[in-house]
Amino acid sequence: MAHSATKSDLHKVPHHNLYGILFMLLNAASLALLYAMMKEITKDLSSHQAVFLYKFSLLLILLPWIFRKGMKSIYTKKLHLHVLRGFFSIAGSLSLMYALKHIEIIDVTALGYLEQVLLIIIGIVYFKEGVSTAKVVAITLSFIGALFILYPDLSTFNQGKYVPDLLVTKDFKDMNYYHLFVFLSVILWASNCIVIKLLSKTEKSKTQLFYVMFFASLFSYPVAFMKWGYMESIGLYLPNEIISFSESGIESKHLGYLAVVAACYFTHSIAFFKALSYADLSTVVPFDYSRLVFTGVLGFYLFGEEPLYGDYVGYVLIMVSGIYLARSEAVKRRKQMKKLREIEAAEHA
Repeated sequence: MAHSATKSDLHKVPHHNLYGILFMLLNAASLALLYAMMKEITKDLSSHQAVFLYKFSLLLILLPWIFRKGMKSIYTKKLHLHVLRGFFSIAGSLSLMYALKHIEIIDVTALGYLEQVLLIIIGIVYFKEGVSTAKVVAITLSFIGALFILYPDLSTFNQGKYVPDLLVTKDFKDMNYYHLFVFLSVILWASNCIVIKLLSKTEKSKTQLFYVMFFASLFSYPVAFMKWGYMESIGLYLPNEIISFSESGIESKHLGYLAVVAACYFTHSIAFFKALSYADLSTVVPFDYSRLVFTGVLGFYLFGEEPLYGDYVGYVLIMVSGIYLARSEAVKRRKQMKKLREIEAAEHA
């Protein structure tokens, strides 16, 4: 009987892992399509309007679910943290969509993975988490990968002397400065993750979802639908005119794109949760990097984007750093669990 049960368990593990991998691939494809649709929307609308419509439409869709059991779902004692999270969320989205409007979606995707690296650094410096070889390697490879994306010519060498062309014939003014908005969004979303960590101790997911969408919509509206002018008397830019719906340039096709974006958002959220529920993080995380493939294909066929050779070097370095870190952390956790089981066994002996 015992042997039969063990055999059954062995058959279940890869089966569950397969489900986890498939859900992570669905998560990656959904996010890639979401980016593509938002880039399509920003062809006609400003990135600010696109972000407001995105956040506000999600809020409207979520309201029936949030208030299904009444007002108690939004009761909170941490309103200040919800406001802060709403600010970080919308500022990060505005920065990312502004970059998405001007650079290739595969670059946005690749550089977005640097959020994980920044969180590692914050964990080491602020939360006093330990420094490991895997973390140092991940930070270093990701940094080098980002440089290759910013400067694809780093992959070429000058006259066989193994000196990058950038150091010989180019200067930093050649950099596409729209990439900096991706870095800004990474910083803002890493800050958002810290606030989420603080909120998760007391706040329900439903409460967090309501407030982040509510404050994100509230903060983005003045930027999206108001004209701003410089007030000499106080030396500040302030809103001085409301843009009407007819003046905004929003058409029915944009609402169709937003419907696809909303579907992608919910698909991504559900698929990511399901992936983690079926398999270990170390098993499914490598497949999240398939997002680079999906965004590359969509970028090529929808927008005619063709990355340079150096870009691909950067993508690979960032991907390798993330997978290596995930695997290393998994090994570390297994060792910790094994040690804990040994201690528990010794206590019960």
